[in-house]
Amino acid sequence: MKRLKFAPLALVLAMTATQAHSAAYGVSLEWKTDDALTVFEGMNAQRSEFSKLVEQGVIHDLFVRHSTVDGKQFPIINFVMEADSADQVLKRLEPLPFFKDDVVKIADIRDIGTKWLDKEMVHNTYSLELTWLEPQQNLLVDQILGKDLQKVVNWNAQGVVTSAYLSIQEFNNNMKQPTYSIAVQARDEGHVQEMAKELEAIKTESASYSIMYLGYKLNI
Repeated sequence: MKRLKFAPLALVLAMTATQAHSAAYGVSLEWKTDDALTVFEGMNAQRSEFSKLVEQGVIHDLFVRHSTVDGKQFPIINFVMEADSADQVLKRLEPLPFFKDDVVKIADIRDIGTKWLDKEMVHNTYSLELTWLEPQQNLLVDQILGKDLQKVVNWNAQGVVTSAYLSIQEFNNNMKQPTYSIAVQARDEGHVQEMAKELEAIKTESASYSIMYLGYKLNI
């Protein structure tokens, strides 16, 4: 049986990311208030206005995690928004009730590239993001991506990876290399670390990784 070559897959995905760079931003929110009553009273209005963004199709993925305000438990979200820039993300969020009333703030916003894989799940999910340690030769990058992206596809088929984004990492010498982040269904952070060690980019010490708890992914 002829062995399949996956390098073309990496090349095609890298080209897609280059052409559609800055198409999606990962956004993480935090409470800006310690008044539980304010959160409770504004929750319905916030949910209603945020749902309009979902209906418009600009929200790609939505994750809910538990949080506490003044000893009371409230859900808070991480999500992926389609936008041309981080400024556009801010402009879309500023009119929402919780932002206008200083109830929430953006804890983190990251350009994560273009979605190229998706699987609808309702599970405990972590973000696994890779960063190249230094520029690599194109052939080596293609070999590493070929192996890793095929593994991500396999994980998606198994229901372990729920979505994946491909982006571009820029270096000081103006070199650019495709990189990726994935949403992983896992028992805990240690489980995600074990998965990261299976990736060729990590095994060859070509890249580092970071993990962030996202919460429970909702079908939208």
